[in-house]
Amino acid sequence: MHATQNQIRHFARVSKSVIRIVFISFLLIIINSCILNAVGQDNNALQTKLLTDTTAILKMIAQGEYQMENMPEASFQSLSEALHSSEAIQYYKGIGMASERLGHWYFGNNLNMSIQMGNNSIRAYERTSTTSVDELAKAHLLLAEAYDEAGKKDSSAYYYYLLGSEMTEGNLTDPEFAVVVFTKLSIFWINVDNDISNNKSTKETIKRFVNKAREASVKIKDTANGRTTVYFVEGAYYHATKKFDSARYFYNSYLIEREKKGLLSTSRKISTLSNIADTYLQEGNTQKSLQYLQQIRDMAKNPEQKKYLAFYMSFIDLQTANAYFQQKKYKECISILDTALVGLGRTGSHLRNEVVEAYDTYASCYEALGNYKKALEYKNIYVKLNDSLTRKDKIDIISRLEIRNRIAEKDKELALQKLNLSEVKNKIRDKNSWIIGISLLTLSGILIFALWRKKNISKQKLQEERISNLQQKINIERLKASINAEERERTRIGRELHDGIGGLLSVARMNFELAKKVNQNQTNKDFADGLQMLEEATVELRKAAYNLMPEVLLTQGLASAVQAFCEKMASKSNTNITFQAIGQRKEVSTTFDLSIYRIIQELLHNVIKHAHASHALVQINFHEEGSTNITIEDDGIGLPADAFINSKGMGLKNMKERVNDLGGKLDIQSTPETGTSIYLEFDSWHNNENSI
Repeated sequence: MHATQNQIRHFARVSKSVIRIVFISFLLIIINSCILNAVGQDNNALQTKLLTDTTAILKMIAQGEYQMENMPEASFQSLSEALHSSEAIQYYKGIGMASERLGHWYFGNNLNMSIQMGNNSIRAYERTSTTSVDELAKAHLLLAEAYDEAGKKDSSAYYYYLLGSEMTEGNLTDPEFAVVVFTKLSIFWINVDNDISNNKSTKETIKRFVNKAREASVKIKDTANGRTTVYFVEGAYYHATKKFDSARYFYNSYLIEREKKGLLSTSRKISTLSNIADTYLQEGNTQKSLQYLQQIRDMAKNPEQKKYLAFYMSFIDLQTANAYFQQKKYKECISILDTALVGLGRTGSHLRNEVVEAYDTYASCYEALGNYKKALEYKNIYVKLNDSLTRKDKIDIISRLEIRNRIAEKDKELALQKLNLSEVKNKIRDKNSWIIGISLLTLSGILIFALWRKKNISKQKLQEERISNLQQKINIERLKASINAEERERTRIGRELHDGIGGLLSVARMNFELAKKVNQNQTNKDFADGLQMLEEATVELRKAAYNLMPEVLLTQGLASAVQAFCEKMASKSNTNITFQAIGQRKEVSTTFDLSIYRIIQELLHNVIKHAHASHALVQINFHEEGSTNITIEDDGIGLPADAFINSKGMGLKNMKERVNDLGGKLDIQSTPETGTSIYLEFDSWHNNENSI
């Protein structure tokens, strides 16, 4: 019994201990739960602060921009979170900045998303008054580049025009960004005209942007940074003008100097190496070109980097394919073209010069391998895409934008002069009222008023003369733009005849050749005659294209072009034509020479058609002081008395007006016995160039 009681007491003690332990454990659980709830509430509070704190959002955007080059996935995460946070609290500046940075992130692999983000950025900026001009310009630059890469030249030109206006008005405050903008504008105009060395207007436009980039670089506080920022655009200028040694010098200087300072981005390094490879490719040094292209491939071995640089790598594949084509490795060329076009299709870049030229390379490869069916298939694709790429409306909108930009500067100056004149007139009107009142009181007042009035009238006439001179300058600029537009249209028609219809004739000839082999028509005379006619049509078409814009005029000057034309006309007529060139002009003025060349063409055509002459003489005399004399003589039947009134076509009357527009003189002596002598005289060609 005693033992039993001891057991009971022991059990009771144990039970109390257990109960105490259970109670303490339960209490600890409750306390822990409270602590966890408190921590959770603090975390929720922190999360709410991140969603509403604009400073935190801006820091997140800056972090995403910093990570973009080396950690693209982390960059995408940061920028996406910043965008969602900004949208949640309707923070439009944050939406605009995050969207613009995301647009640049997508630029290397998805152009459609890049364009979408750019438009989203502009819409957000338009809904807030705190947007800076620099931030809006960055969105414009994103859309300009993205539309350009996507082949939408008209939309790209619009945003580049906005950028040009912002730069001209001096609204952008960041000199480093200004250098970037002028660099992009230069590259855009280089891509608009693949042969700027023969287009003076485009060359001057690009040179102007290069100079503006150099001026902006001087304003950068870090002098070494400013000095090296323009190396890339200077290399691009010499690249476009086919001065490859100079181009490589500036490209390599850019890579070395910028990398030393840690200012060389991955995308810019790739584009610079790609440009160096292209200079060697254009020189036919494929081995050197492939070495630089391999350097780029080594940079993108990381799968994450390769995905981020998808567009650039596809473009590198196109360059590699061109190198293989030059090396006559046709199968390797076709294989890598397949890979490149699939990659570019995924990024949204469908219609640009390199893509269109790729199909022409396809056709040439298959033709070299004897697969004429495939060659014909890709040649047809090339012709269709090339026609889409060079549509007249795309060329016209770019030309109009540039002309509008130049004339706008003159119109602005004219508006300021008119404003000054209006202010002078208002002052004169007010003062005249007082003078008239005073003049009624005394004769001396009338005399003073008369003298004062005379002085102000002289000032007014002086202002009107200045406005008249300025208006005359604007008319000259418009006339010059009209002449340039006419010659560009001739060039465009010539190229369309050569590349468009000429290409179609070549395709038709390939069809006939294929049909000739398949249907065993080698001995069919009618079939052979048809092929011969196609060949003759192609030759005649190329001659017509040459006449629209003679290459020799652009490359060798007026004298060589006129000599070639005289020899051609003499070979097709019964008139013996002698050409003489006296003296030599070292410099060549494309606009002036084109106008003179057209006038000589028309006069010589008239001699062949109407003069019935046996002999004709064309003489050009270049004087040392810069003047030019032209003589055209024939021993024909002379001009009729009403030649200046009833002539058809261009006519002598219209020709005389055109010579006057060029600042020249025209003298015609004609009799039935001695024939006709036409004498043209122009002062210094520099003056005539300025008067066009």
